[in-house]
Amino acid sequence: NRTQWMLQQGHFVADALYYYGNQVPNFAQLRSSDPAQLGPGYDYDVVTEEALLTRATVHAGRIELPDGMSYRVLVLPNYSAIALQVLRKIRELVAAGATVIGPRPATAMSLADYPKCDAAVRQLAGALWGPETAGPAEHKYGTGRVIAGRTAREVLSAGGILPDCDGIGIVNGTLNYIHRRTADADIYFVANRSNQTVTAACTFRVKGLVPELWNAVTGEHRFALAYQVQPDGRITVPLQFDPCGSWFVVFRAPATQHPPTGPRNFPEFTELQPLDADWTVAFDPKWGGPESAAFPRLVSWTTRPEPGIKYYSGTAVYRKTFTAPALPAGREVWLDLGQVDELAEVKVNNQSCGIVWTPPFRVRLTPALHSGANQLEVAVVNFWPNRIIGDAALPPAQRRTRTNIRKLTTQTSLMDSGLLGPVRLLTPKE
Repeated sequence: NRTQWMLQQGHFVADALYYYGNQVPNFAQLRSSDPAQLGPGYDYDVVTEEALLTRATVHAGRIELPDGMSYRVLVLPNYSAIALQVLRKIRELVAAGATVIGPRPATAMSLADYPKCDAAVRQLAGALWGPETAGPAEHKYGTGRVIAGRTAREVLSAGGILPDCDGIGIVNGTLNYIHRRTADADIYFVANRSNQTVTAACTFRVKGLVPELWNAVTGEHRFALAYQVQPDGRITVPLQFDPCGSWFVVFRAPATQHPPTGPRNFPEFTELQPLDADWTVAFDPKWGGPESAAFPRLVSWTTRPEPGIKYYSGTAVYRKTFTAPALPAGREVWLDLGQVDELAEVKVNNQSCGIVWTPPFRVRLTPALHSGANQLEVAVVNFWPNRIIGDAALPPAQRRTRTNIRKLTTQTSLMDSGLLGPVRLLTPKE
């Protein structure tokens, strides 16, 4: 799994370390709830009481863990109570140069040695947070500081720390990202959380390096042709995301070696010819389908009158012969399948051109394609429910499937299946 391999490289990059306390009940919250109050474009890690007490140290103003992770700030939860041992650890970290953000504690989390424990908390809080004030406050202690009444985003911004990954898609929640860093590369994984195509210009907190675009599914990669260096040094890359699609954006080579050379990073296609009509489809008779059926036009199997097609589940192979136009040498030709339910393998002249299971259902036909007549084969696989729904209307002896996982009856709606199109030959615009 290429995505898993890429996201195992190096260390996770986060500006904030969020201590989520030891109150009851307790759990690490979802990123969408933003407990560290960072807002879009910054990321955070969470730390338990045990890890904070036993693993956290400070070096050059950053909070560090033994495995190599480091953070700019420690963010405390919005509670007035805190474990006394944690507060003592915070004093140690701040004295060594850490920045801590959070409300002034007033009481101990535990009743052990009460009321002395509360008095100890107030004494330490006074030393760390300084005199009590009504509004935001910052207090120096040792070589570090403690800040109250301001969010982590406000503190980072005031310190000149710009968002790590910025852009309209990140801000409005359409896109999300993860950043990892190795010894020689910054790796960003940016994902489209919607089922619509998204175009966005993402700005990355990286300087002097050229962006590489890595396909998260195929592993294909190339240098970005279009990108812009901002006045603050960050790099903006125009990106295009398929529905629920993603890209790795990797920075490792000096930008001077690969300056921007083009107007866009993704091709625009023009249609060469449609291929929607006159298909022959072969089904597997062992699963109730006909050996061959004519599809004058592409429709869902569920709309056909034949029970063997209407309720078919499995693999069906679409075949047709088409004539490809003559194109200049080096000009690519792609096949766009339109809508596919659920996945398909495309072969041209008995050569596999790839398997697709996510939109856009599109494969490159060159070099398998040649001028003149070509044999096209599309093997489509759907899900199982339709066969189970069809079997529900048959006597038990004639049923091919059974399940106790999900209740499917003759009243259950069928799932669209097959190659629905429109199927088109495409070529990138010059």
